[in-house]
Amino acid sequence: MTEMTIELPDELAEAIEETATAMGTTPAQLLSVVLSDAVAEIPATDAEDWRYR
Repeated sequence: MTEMTIELPDELAEAIEETATAMGTTPAQLLSVVLSDAVAEIPATDAEDWRYR
């Protein structure tokens, strides 16, 4: 699995942390699930599909 670092503005990072805490998880776990779901929604339409994933 590839690891990625994403830098966010402080306000957005704080909002993600608050949401994750309210859901009983960590910000890293919340973002992992959200990004995984987003990638799963990308249609596989051609041979270049790997570029979107």
